[in-house]
Formats: sequence, C-alpha cells, structure tokens
Amino acid sequence: MSESWVTVGRPGYFGRRRDEKVAGYDAKYGKGNWRLAWRRADSREGMAFVEACVHFYEKSYLDYLSKRPDDIDFICSFGECIDNALSNIQSGTYYGNQESYSTHIQDIAIRNVLAHLGRKFEGPPTQILIIRSSDTNGFRFGPGNIPFFDRDMILEPSLCPSWAKRGSVEDFWQSNKFLERKQ
Repeated sequence: MSESWVTVGRPGYFGRRRDEKVAGYDAKYGKGNWRLAWRRADSREGMAFVEACVHFYEKSYLDYLSKRPDDIDFICSFGECIDNALSNIQSGTYYGNQESYSTHIQDIAIRNVLAHLGRKFEGPPTQILIIRSSDTNGFRFGPGNIPFFDRDMILEPSLCPSWAKRGSVEDFWQSNKFLERKQ
C-alpha cells in the first residue's frame, strides 16, 4: 500500500535555520510523518529531495552551462567547488549527503554537470570555487543567478528570497517547495 500525503503549506526558504525547521516539523508531525516535496506548477504530485535536485536544479544548471563554454572552462580551472564549507566536497555527486549547517545543492549540481559534459576540475586542489554570496569567486553560479529552465513552472506568489533573482533556480526551489504530512 502506497503512502498518501496531504499538503500542509509552502514553507519557503530555510537557509541556516534548516535543522531548527526540521526539528520543529519532527515535533509537530512526528519524525518520518512529514516531507518536503517539489512540484511543477501544473502538477499536484511532489518529488522528493534527491529526485527534485536532479530533475529541476541540475537540469537548470546543465541547460545554462552547456551553452557557456567559457564558464565551464573557468569552473574547471579550480580544484573543486563548495557552497558553505570545505566538507561540502565530501558530498561528491550525491545530493542526499547534506553534512553542513544549511542545504547545499549548487556545488553538487556543478559536479554532476561537469561529469555529464565530460569535464572535470583541473586546477590545484587548494584552489576552491566558492559558490555563495556576492563576495565569493563563484557568486555568478549561485542558484539565485542561474535561470530556471522553464519559468512557467514557477508557482505564484513567488517565495523567492530577497538575495535571489525572480525566475532563478532559487525562485523555483523555494516557490515550488511544499510541506506535506502523512494522511
């Protein structure tokens, strides 16, 4: 018998409060009795985290970077990439390994896109591309700057964080994220 899920709401951006939010949902609904799911605007079926990362996040990065060989060359000139901590490198190409204080997806998406394009990091291991805030060397590759591959999929009203552009991967990720509980 398959599980049935009921939408509770659209929780929006967690950021550094991820662990606090998860603990709150565990307390309210019970551990394992709630989930986050991402949906297309034209669907009521949600995708779990890892599947949504591949289907939506990674697809947007692939669409964007495959048309920009100079950006790929720039990325490959580094030894690795991270979002918020050196430990992000341990995630490799698996979105489910979230070892840091906030969720990091863009670094994993870039690793997967490079592999898909037959490319790899070629720079010194100590030269790290940091894909985070405006004062980092990889800011332009952040999810708030990468266009989502199909803006018509983004739900309104937008729950885009103030630091991200409308129509970006981040806009989709936050606007199309649903909190669901077991029925």
